[in-house]
Amino acid sequence: MNMDDRTLVSVIVPVYRVEQYLDECVSGIVAQTHRNLEIILVDDGSPDRCPAMCDAWAAKDHRIRVIHKPNGGLSDARNAGLDAAGGDCIYFVDSDDTIEPNLVERALDTMSRYDADLVMFQFDTISENGTPLVSDYKHNDFDEVMIMTPEEGLKAQIKAEIDGYFWSFLAAAPIYKDHGFSFPVGRKIEDMARICNVIGESHRIVRIPEVLYHYRLRGGSITSAWSPQLMRDWTKAADDRETYILERYPELKGFMRLQQLNFFANLDYETIRQTVTASLNIDPEDADAIRRRIDRLRDDIVSNGDEVPESTRSLLDLLKASVGDAVDDFREMRDEWKRIGRGWKEYMHEKTSVEGDRR
Repeated sequence: MNMDDRTLVSVIVPVYRVEQYLDECVSGIVAQTHRNLEIILVDDGSPDRCPAMCDAWAAKDHRIRVIHKPNGGLSDARNAGLDAAGGDCIYFVDSDDTIEPNLVERALDTMSRYDADLVMFQFDTISENGTPLVSDYKHNDFDEVMIMTPEEGLKAQIKAEIDGYFWSFLAAAPIYKDHGFSFPVGRKIEDMARICNVIGESHRIVRIPEVLYHYRLRGGSITSAWSPQLMRDWTKAADDRETYILERYPELKGFMRLQQLNFFANLDYETIRQTVTASLNIDPEDADAIRRRIDRLRDDIVSNGDEVPESTRSLLDLLKASVGDAVDDFREMRDEWKRIGRGWKEYMHEKTSVEGDRR
C-alpha cells in the first residue's frame, strides 16, 4: 500500500478511570512524527476527571475528537470509536499505556515498503509508575522482519506466537470497514475473539522487530484477576475464533483441531504469571526484583562452577512464576486447567466424530 504524509490515521482511545495515566498516553499520541492523525477519545462514562481531561485535550489540539457515552465496556467504546473513524488506517491504544513517537510513521513506512495492509510490532511492559519490567512474551520472540500471508498469520496466532492485543498492530481501514467488524459487547478477552478476523481479512502481514508500545501492568486492569466469568469469556472467544477460521479458511480445519487439543494454547506463561501476581496484589516491581535476584544468584552459582540441583531449579522456577504464596494458587489453577483440558479433548473428539458421521 502506498502511504505518505497525507495518509490519515484514526487513533482510537477508549477512556475509563485512567486519570492518572491519560495525559501521558495522549501526549505520546499527539507527539507522533506522522502528523496527519484523527485522534478519537471515547469517554466510556468514566466517573472520574477523565471526561473533562478529554475535553481539555480537544481544546488544545484540533485533531482530537471526544465521544461521551454511557458506560458500556471496552468493546462498546472501541466500536463507538470505530464507527466514527474516517481514516485510511486504524490504530487502537489503551488509555493507560504509552507509545513511541514514531510508531505510526514506522508502521506506515513498513506498509509502503512491503505492500502490506497489516503491520505488527513488539512491545515491552512497564509498572504503574512507568518503570520497565522484565517480560517474556512469545509475540516478541523474533529479531528479523517477517512477511506473512494471512494463512501463516492465523497459524501463528493459533499457536500463540502472535498475541491478540489490538494495540500491537496498525491496520488498513478496509480490513475493519469492509467486513462488518465489531468487538463483542459485554465480554472480556475481546481481543482474542476478533484478532483472527483482522489477520484473516488482510492482504499481507509484516512484523517488525521494534519495540514501539509500552504496556502498563497495573492492578486495576481488566485481566488482572482470575475469575469464573473470565474463563467463560475466554471460552467464548476461543469459539468465536474457531467459527471465523472454519468459515473463512476451511482448509485450516485440521490445523485448528490439532491446536485446540491444547485448550490453553493462547494463554502463554507470561500472561498466566502476571494474572496470578495481580490477583494477589503483588506489586509488579517487587515481583520483578525477586525474579532478577533469583536469576542473578543462579548465574553466580553456575559461573562459579557449581551445579544447581534439579529440585532447587524447579522450586526457583515456581517461585519466580508465582512469587511466594501464589505457588498454591498456581497449582490449583494448573490442576483445574488439566481437568478442563480433558473435558475439552473429549468434546473435540465427540464433535469431530459427529461431523465425520454427517459426511
